[in-house]
Amino acid sequence: MEKNMKDCKSCKGKASDSSKTCGSCGSNGTLPSQNGNDSVLNKQAENNSESFLDNPRTLTPRGIAIKLKLTDLIVNVFKKHTPEERENTFICGTALTSPKENEICSKWPKPWLYSRVFILFALTFLGLVALLGVFKNILAYPGIVFIGALMIPFSLLVFFWEVNAPRNINIFDVVKIFFLGGISSLLMTMILDTVVSISDVDYYGAVIIGITEEMAKFIVVAYFLRGSERKYILNGLLFGAAIGSGFAVFETAGYIFAYGSEIHEMISIIYTRGIFAFGGHIVWAAISGAALAMVKEDNRLKIKYIFNIKFLKYFVTVIVLHAIWDMPIYIGDLPYVQIVLTITAWIIILMLISAGLKQISSLTFAQRA
Repeated sequence: MEKNMKDCKSCKGKASDSSKTCGSCGSNGTLPSQNGNDSVLNKQAENNSESFLDNPRTLTPRGIAIKLKLTDLIVNVFKKHTPEERENTFICGTALTSPKENEICSKWPKPWLYSRVFILFALTFLGLVALLGVFKNILAYPGIVFIGALMIPFSLLVFFWEVNAPRNINIFDVVKIFFLGGISSLLMTMILDTVVSISDVDYYGAVIIGITEEMAKFIVVAYFLRGSERKYILNGLLFGAAIGSGFAVFETAGYIFAYGSEIHEMISIIYTRGIFAFGGHIVWAAISGAALAMVKEDNRLKIKYIFNIKFLKYFVTVIVLHAIWDMPIYIGDLPYVQIVLTITAWIIILMLISAGLKQISSLTFAQRA
């Protein structure tokens, strides 16, 4: 099998001979010019004062430019990929496939597998709905609840796994954190709810819910990030997303079971919570995880990192986003508040991905120096 594999010249990952692009970094396999670094370094003084919106490019401390192209997040979705590319993606994160620090690709990621996972779930979901709606087979009900709750959150989780440029976390560990982290954060939420109780989800109740649920998820995130080996910002982003995804899936399944007695009600809950998943628990926990990894770096977790002002800024922002999300604020018939909050959360996510790539670039050059 080894003879059918080739090295990606951009990220040193493995790709099949028949693959047009690398399953890890999405590049076409061409080797950047060795003299290209000099020209890039010579540009480090240009446009330093421009913001992210003015010029979608950031500079690492060593002057290496990282272009932020939002289209990179979907460009590979519409390309045809071979089974070998899919397999190469799924074997990432093992002792044999994790790249060395000086070989990690710091290019803006081009994920695509998440779209295939979503299509798989969507087709399964539609089949189950047909069983229940057309053939009146009530045995399809549990499947609709499970797949409906899982469809969007797990697809998003695969997206964050693909974005994890260090490629040092395998899919089994991601799924493990998804299940164990999700249920642990729910249990932690119930424990915190016994300390502070609320009667209604008014403005005060929304704030309390935001504090307790985000604290519960963060406690679990901090546990999984406690070691020194999880030093990358993108690791924290992935761990947080895994725990937030598990939380969202179990919570959504509970809502479907409790309030979806009729088919149309059940489908409505699945669609609504599926759309809202893009701006909810998954991205909130991902932000907290990335922020903790940012301040912790390659050290073991200590209490001082939790009280670090940089981390607290992100964590308080997450609580505020969650609290406003739950507040009884209504503007017309559309959920304008949730739309704005989702956009805000994803702007922060993109900033953290950028920071994670800059961190990798800096560490890579430090290793090579």
